[in-house]
Parts: sequence; C-alpha cells; structure tokens
Amino acid sequence: MKHKILKLARSNTIFLLPIWISSTMVLAAENENMVVIPDNVDLSNWVCEYCTFEEGMTSEIELGLGSVSDSSFKFGEYNGLYDDGAFGIVNGSSRYRDLDGGFVDLKVRDLALDTREVDVKAGRQGSYKLFLNYDEIPHYISDGAGTPYAGNGSSVQMLQPGWVNAGTTAGMTSLTSTLHPVPLYTQRKRLSVGADVNLSSRWDTAFDVRHEVRDGTKRSAGAFFFNTAQLAESVDYVTDELNASVSYNTKNWQSSFSYYGSFFTNHDQSLTWQNAYTPVAGATTGQKALAPDNEFHQLMFATAYQLSQATNINGDIAIGRMQQNQDFLAISVNPAFNSLTLPENSADAKVDTINANLKLDTMVNEKLRLNAALGYDERDNQTPSMTFNWVTTDTFLATPRQNLPYSFITRTAKLGVDYRIIRSLKLSGGYDYQDIYRTNQEVENTTEDTYWGKLTFRHGSTTDVTFKLAHAVRDASGYNPVATVTPAENPLMRKYNMADRDRDSGSIHVGFNPAEYITVGLDAEQSYDDYTNSLIGLTASRNVAYNADISVMLSTASSVYAFVGRQEIKSDQSGSQTYSTPDWFAKNDDTIDSIGLGVKHQLIENKLGIGADYTWTRSSSEVTMNTGVQDSFPDMNTELKSLKLYGDYRLQENLTLRAAYWYERYDSSNWMLDNVNPDTIPNVISFGETSPDYNVSVLMLSANYRF
Repeated sequence: MKHKILKLARSNTIFLLPIWISSTMVLAAENENMVVIPDNVDLSNWVCEYCTFEEGMTSEIELGLGSVSDSSFKFGEYNGLYDDGAFGIVNGSSRYRDLDGGFVDLKVRDLALDTREVDVKAGRQGSYKLFLNYDEIPHYISDGAGTPYAGNGSSVQMLQPGWVNAGTTAGMTSLTSTLHPVPLYTQRKRLSVGADVNLSSRWDTAFDVRHEVRDGTKRSAGAFFFNTAQLAESVDYVTDELNASVSYNTKNWQSSFSYYGSFFTNHDQSLTWQNAYTPVAGATTGQKALAPDNEFHQLMFATAYQLSQATNINGDIAIGRMQQNQDFLAISVNPAFNSLTLPENSADAKVDTINANLKLDTMVNEKLRLNAALGYDERDNQTPSMTFNWVTTDTFLATPRQNLPYSFITRTAKLGVDYRIIRSLKLSGGYDYQDIYRTNQEVENTTEDTYWGKLTFRHGSTTDVTFKLAHAVRDASGYNPVATVTPAENPLMRKYNMADRDRDSGSIHVGFNPAEYITVGLDAEQSYDDYTNSLIGLTASRNVAYNADISVMLSTASSVYAFVGRQEIKSDQSGSQTYSTPDWFAKNDDTIDSIGLGVKHQLIENKLGIGADYTWTRSSSEVTMNTGVQDSFPDMNTELKSLKLYGDYRLQENLTLRAAYWYERYDSSNWMLDNVNPDTIPNVISFGETSPDYNVSVLMLSANYRF
C-alpha cells in the first residue's frame, strides 16, 4: 500500500507537530514497516506547506434588476413579489478573520424587497460571540376584497354617509355604490440582538432579545344575531422576547439554567362597527374584544450525564406562568343594556405550566440497546370562574354564562429496544403510554397504548430498507357533556380528540444506490383511525402517502433529479339536525399529487453553468353529503405549475453574471368564494373575493462581484 507522506517545510512555528504525530500514528497502524523520523531530528521549525489559514476580509455583492409581469397577492404571499413592475436585487456578504480567532460575518439579503434581512455576527472564537439580526416577513393575504365600511384597519369602522339599512343584503341599495377595495396583508419586522460568552473552559452564558412589530389587516367578521358582515380587522401587535441562560460543562456532565420571557401588546383592544342591517332592539353598533395584552415567563433547568461509555441519562424541567389582566369591555355598547354590570373589572387570568422529561439510553452489549423516557406536562388554569350577564351580539339578553378555566395533566412513558440480529439487520420495538386528565371538559381521562415494531436492513452503502408497523388504542373514561355549556351539546356527540379510537399505521422506506452516481428513494405510509364508539362526530379517517425520487450524476458536469408523490386523506363523519340520532352523513376525500424534475449542466467548465427546475402540484377536495337523498358540494381544486430557468457566466475570476427566469401558473376553484358577491347571501355582507388565479413571469439579471 502506497502512502502519501505529509510534506513539511521549515518555518518559525511548530503548531503542526501534533497533526504530523497523529498522522504518523495512523499510517503506522496500517503499515508496521513504515519508516518513522528518528528521535534526534529537530522538528521545532517544521510546518505544513499545504495548510492554508484564512486571514483578512473577503466580500461579495450582488446587484441587479428584476421584473414581475403581473400583480398577485397569492404569488407574492411570502416572497414579496406581489406587485408588477421592476424591483431591485441587492444581496451581499462580508467575512473577516484574524490569526487570533477574531471574526466578523455580515450577510444581507433582498434589501430591495419586503423580505429583507440583515445578519451580523462578530467575536473571538472560543471567547465570545455577538450577533444582530433584522428581518421582515410579509404575508399578502388577499387583494380582491371589497367592503362598504370606511376606516378599515382601524378600531372603528363606519358605513358611508347615506347608507340605507335593510333586513337583507338585497335591500341595501347603497351596497354596490359604496364598495371599495381593501387589501388584506400583514408585515412582521423583527430585530434581534444577543451575545454568547465563554466565561471559562466550563462556564458559558448567553442571552438574546427580540423585538417584533406586526401590523396590517386580516379577515374578521361582526354579527348582529343572524346577520353578519366581513370586516378588515386591524393588526397592530408588538411582541418582545428575552432568552438568558448559563451552562456548565465537564467531560461527563452538561447542565444549563435558562429564563424565557414573552410580552405581547395589542395597540387595538376592540373593534367597533356600524350595523348595516335594520337595527333590532336598538343595536345600531357592535363591539368585540381583540387579543388582550399578555405575558409568559418560564424557568428551565436541563442536564445530561454520561454514567458510562454505554449509558447516558438526560432530563429537563420547565416551570412557567401565563397571565393577562386586560380590562373587560362593557357588556354591550347598546344603551338598552347600560344597567348590566360585570362581576369584575378584568379576568385576572393566570395559567401555571410544568413540563418535565427524563430519558435513559444504554447499550447492554454490542447487539442490544435499550432506551426509556418519561414525560409530564401540566397546565394549571388558576383564572377565577365568574358568571357574566350575557348579551348576544349587542342585541338580546340571554342566559348568564360562566367562564370555565380549563386545566390538564398529560403523562407519557416510552420504552424502546434495538437488537442487531446480524450486522446488516436490526429489529426494533417499543411501547408508548399516554394518559390525560382534564377539567371542565366532556372527558375527564383518556389513556392511549401504542405498540410498534421496526425492521431495518442496511447492506453497505447501496441498500437501506426500513419497515414499521404500529397499533394504538385510546380509551375514554366516559363522555359527559359539560352541564354549564350553553346551548347544551347532543349527548351522542364525540369530539375526535377525546373519543375512543383505534389506530393502525405502517410505513416502508427503500433507499437504493445501484451505483455511486445514482440514488433512488421509495416511501409509502398509511394510517387508519376507527372511532369505534362515535355515533355523531368523526367516525373514521384514513391517510395514505406514496413518494418516489431519483437523482443521477450523469457526469462531473451534469446531474438530474425527479420526484413524484401522492397523498390521500379520507374521513367519514355523521351529524344530527334534530338533536338526536344521526340523520346526515358526510365523506371527505382530499387528494394531492406532485411531480418535480430538475437538471444542472456545466456547459463550460468553471465558466458557464445552466439549470432548470419544474414542479407540478394538483389537489382536489370532494365532500359528499347524504341527508336521505345523495348530494354533494362542488369539488374544490387547485393546480400549480412552476418553471425556473437559471444560468451563471463567470466573466472574470471574481465577477459572475447571473440570469434567471421564473414562470408560475396557479388555478383554483372554491365554491365558498366563487360567485359569492357581497350581496349574494341575504344575511352576510361578504368581501366578494374569488379563488386565486394567476399567470406570473419573473425575469432577474444580476452581477456578483467578489473582492
């Protein structure tokens, strides 16, 4: 066996001596006859001739222009390209290193878009690190909404002067003439700063603070008994978060103690709107509360200990408190109910939480491994229970209602076994247990037992096969509708998350590498849920998914990939219109298909490279109803086709020209939106939105310069 000997040259440093010694020891272990350097040779001035160390600053900047062919909130939902016309391309990075371990990293992305981000890290390796990050996250919801209300995005929304009230939308003669567009979108702006400091070889401390502002408008609605209007609710949120921790590490033991705090402020505490319908019982204006100011505090301790080379144990416990004490709004803005009083000025809401986990992993011998885990999750709602005078949508005085502070305790236990039958074949199995105790819910206690087994076969680096089966049974202690809930619940109703359920699931994964340049993956999984004792509610569900992918390295210059997948989600449910036994049934059938293809090719080595990616996704949703006469809702469908072409041309060693073209077509149909104008439904003033459809092309040209 031939060995490549590390070439050394004279220098004024000796820091590569340990590398040379370890390399010599490895090579000597492979060849007992290998010649080693005698002890009398002076190595003090030897250094690795081929080892390079980064020093100084390197930077790159990308500048360019892009163009969007058409406006679409759906296309630009999260990428910021919602408007047609030109946009700038501004990206860059800078990197500094010195021989003492000092470093600075700067990255900027999408500075000319609403998705911009700036990230800065600086410090000294092994000593401390400082960071600052700023980013914006847009969410463009809809650009097709229309409303007769003025003041959208504010806490008070009134109708236009001269509005004519009516009992139904058909009689609102001013509705069409007063409609105006209202964009629905939100924008998050986040600033984070923090530090990580190594106090010593064993102690480390870190903290970070994040300030987030979210503003815009989102869908909402206001009702007067059975009459409703869609409204553009204001979003004016501020969230501040703080993380601080200290950790201690030794060879066999690691521990950390941390604090997390979250503080939420909503600058709009309520939404008030004018009644567009003929007022009943003096209800000319409505008001509803928005998300209240609140905060959360949590202390956490985590530790891990290596009992031996074969056994590890780790655990954590977190104690927290959520609280909010926002003043209640008045019972109603209807003057007819001014005499009604509240039991208290605020909820004085408090929820204490405890989360704890303990895990053990041990290697019994070279074939057998055991692992176990315990978990505890408690939510103790200490909010006082009060009885409130209840005015239904500022219109009618109803039966007083009581708030029900909901608490729960979840306990889990898991036991797993891995046994290696032969080197290429491993058998695994386990048992998972969960029980949940609840207050103020229909079911006090549920327990779930899950048994699973897995067989794994690996043959070198060419074949990887995993087959898994699981069976789970959930039992409920008894279903009893909560007496204080108004209106009363059908006693035959079973909420799916608390109902008796049998679940069977299985999956198989095959990874195959017939050659070094070919990778094939096949996956299939299925689960079936049977709600054995549910007469009304969800009675059965089934989820099936198939996926296949392949990637091929045709040469050092070319590669291709492809994937195909399908997912089917089916469910059965039953209900009752007569507060009795089931008299209607529904079947939901959702199907999602996807295909993807891609290719990359280096036309001129180290000079010109091109590539293309194509994806196609289609989904359909069918709801079939049986109310004695077979019936169904119209199908809902979506189809997305996306093609991306790109190429890089290296004009100089440090200058690269880039071009990209992106075409996307989206078609959808949704019977809940299509042909539903603001006056289509007699008792609903809708936004009149339609299902999103778009054809958008994006062209981008830029230059990347490194210096």
